[in-house]
Amino acid sequence: MKRMLFFIVVASVSCRATDQSEDRMPELSGEYLGQTAPGMTSQLFAPRFVSTEYGELNSVFSQSGQEFYFSRRGIPGRPSTIMVTSQSGGSWSPPEVVDFDDRYSAIDLFITADGQRMIFCSNRPRERGGAVRQDHDFWISQRAGDGWGEPQLFAAAALSDFEEYYPIVTKNGNLYFNSQREGIGTNNIYRSSLVDGRYRPAEKLPEPVNSQYREFDAYVSPEEDVIIFSSERPGGIGGSDIYVSFQAEDGAWSEPLNLGVEVNSSGSEFGAMPSPDSRYFFFTSTRGGNENIYWIAAEVISSLKR
Repeated sequence: MKRMLFFIVVASVSCRATDQSEDRMPELSGEYLGQTAPGMTSQLFAPRFVSTEYGELNSVFSQSGQEFYFSRRGIPGRPSTIMVTSQSGGSWSPPEVVDFDDRYSAIDLFITADGQRMIFCSNRPRERGGAVRQDHDFWISQRAGDGWGEPQLFAAAALSDFEEYYPIVTKNGNLYFNSQREGIGTNNIYRSSLVDGRYRPAEKLPEPVNSQYREFDAYVSPEEDVIIFSSERPGGIGGSDIYVSFQAEDGAWSEPLNLGVEVNSSGSEFGAMPSPDSRYFFFTSTRGGNENIYWIAAEVISSLKR
């Protein structure tokens, strides 16, 4: 009986050790967090390291490829927050919070090409000591050593008293984003032009990019000739699909093309972002019932341009 009990205890301890080993965050090294590069079929990115049981979305690599930022929400006791993992000596650090102030939501970030500025969305007060806002505005932080400085309100003239999300700044400084300023349940893509160093009031992009349905999370190329965005327009595959449109020489946008089942699913896809070297394309998907980050070869987009 004692002998049998001994084997039961050993087996139980062994099983627990195996479970803990399986739950332990993997140690990653190498380019793109050491992940096997995807082809023309999208793959979950860095499972159990980046993509976890929480909600992960809106990912961005720094231009150097040595930092990977993303938003995470669903952590008990915290609002949505920005996470970062950095590569040093070939190894990637466990993701940690970019802790501007854990009282406020921080989401939807953009890193400028020089790597020195982060633009993100937050519901923090516009004025020091004010109340938490009911909507998200744009904020900018300058790099300070290994971290980031105190955020400042960004592009105030482009803002409204409704939700603004997913800021993208192009080569000439123009700001693209999505806004719900037309009312609850709406979402459209806007542009605020940088003129003489100041942002102008935002203008809604014309059809066929915007429609009577929800359009949001638009990535715009540095030259402003390609836009990749999410839409709930009819004819899609899931709740929201990712589309691409190309700008003609006369400035008109082509009819948006659905990126197909290689990217889109019966869930919702959003948060389009190419890698700095333009080899891959990252996005968020709710396939499987949770927000996670996926990636695919960027050829899935370039192949659509004829």
